[in-house]
Amino acid sequence: MFVKFAARSDVGHVRTNNEDNFFCNGIFSETPTSAQGVSEAPCVFAVCDGMGGEDFGEVASLKTVEKLAEHCEKIKFGNYEAVEEFVKAANAAVMTFAKEQNSRAGTTLALVVISEDFFTAYNLGDSRIYVLKEENLLRVTDDHTVAEEKARMGLITPRKAQTSHERHILTKFVGISDDPFVISPDASGPHHVNEVKRVLLCSDGLTEMLTHREISEIVSGNYDVSVSVDKLIEAALERGGKDNVTCVLLEFTNEIQK
Repeated sequence: MFVKFAARSDVGHVRTNNEDNFFCNGIFSETPTSAQGVSEAPCVFAVCDGMGGEDFGEVASLKTVEKLAEHCEKIKFGNYEAVEEFVKAANAAVMTFAKEQNSRAGTTLALVVISEDFFTAYNLGDSRIYVLKEENLLRVTDDHTVAEEKARMGLITPRKAQTSHERHILTKFVGISDDPFVISPDASGPHHVNEVKRVLLCSDGLTEMLTHREISEIVSGNYDVSVSVDKLIEAALERGGKDNVTCVLLEFTNEIQK
């Protein structure tokens, strides 16, 4: 099984620095812009959306993808425990940095681990993972926000959660606490690769700017993954680009493609 991938990150029209980062099976950068290629399973992909003001958010997301690179081989051939070990290491690195700066720093995490026949989605925060089944785009992660927690408890409606100011208050993220037991990521799957056409990982810079239908129309369109990612980013920028926006789009194939 091979995975064709494309990634792009943009600072947007409002922010002065890019606190997002992505990880494409070992590819990442201090100043992420774009990447594309083909990886053979098993492989690992991620999107991180940093927070903390000044450059603290971008350091948090970078430290997380750096830790992911260190743990990548274990995660490829491991299980939830391997992912949890990585998350705890990333959390410790971010917490250490934040204490050195006498400030707060953190990052979301959307992570996809692909084996030969299956993949599992993991997340912390409000960066999302979607799967395209036939022509239907389905979200397989829950946002870890106060608004969505209230919606899941029945305290507010899902529609109200979409516009509540509490949709920006995270209840889980990398860098949230020194206690390693409160940082366990949620897991979705395993999902069989034969049942899925594409997988999208993205920061909320995309989902805050575009509706689910608009994202679905682009992801399900008959475009190469690199073209689809460009279309997603450009659409978010045209809509205002109020935040950094990052997308990683995956497509499964049994043949090596260029």
